[in-house]
Amino acid sequence: MRSRVLAVLGVSAAALALAGCSGETSGTPSAVAGAAAPSASSSNTSSSAPESSTAGTADTTSTGGFTQQGTKLKLGQKAVVPFKSEGHPGSLGVTVTSIDKGTEADLAPLDLGDKAKGMTPYYVRVTVSNESGADFSYTSLGLMNALLPDGSQAQGVSVIGTFDKCDSGDAGKDFTTKGSTFKSCVLALAGPGTSVTGAEYDESSYQDQAPDTDYGDKPITWQS
Repeated sequence: MRSRVLAVLGVSAAALALAGCSGETSGTPSAVAGAAAPSASSSNTSSSAPESSTAGTADTTSTGGFTQQGTKLKLGQKAVVPFKSEGHPGSLGVTVTSIDKGTEADLAPLDLGDKAKGMTPYYVRVTVSNESGADFSYTSLGLMNALLPDGSQAQGVSVIGTFDKCDSGDAGKDFTTKGSTFKSCVLALAGPGTSVTGAEYDESSYQDQAPDTDYGDKPITWQS
């Protein structure tokens, strides 16, 4: 039986905040959509960190060795941010590895209807690493917004279930050792004449671990 997919259009991309993982339900793909501006473009392109890029970990100058708020990164560069799960404090590495352009036809399984007609999907692909070795098992991604060229947030889609083109992913049971990783994806839509060219991390829930760092006020950003 085919897994049921529930997709919800929002005002910004699904975010990169690690929380509990979500389950899947059985049935026919369906969606609940909110208002969205129409969009165009259909060719497949991808922005990713080139082999010769300055990929690596960003300067960590804030309290606790975390990446400073407002830091601007290139694709392939890693930010180190505070995190806590089930009372276990520690740190995560967040790396936007590529931004891939899809086609309108990709959205068919989400059943978004006319609200997404003409929209172009973009897939912001992220690698999350356990930087501290804390027990962060079964966490998943949220609170990262996709960005348009003018720096504003792109139209976002939150997917519950499995969407093969852009799997939000989760950490699994083995995300408990330093250096372990998992991959995730943020699904966003672009309107006519524009595109998704960047992403931002704006989680502000862990200021007790980094008192001088508020990513909600000054996000970490990645640009292609």
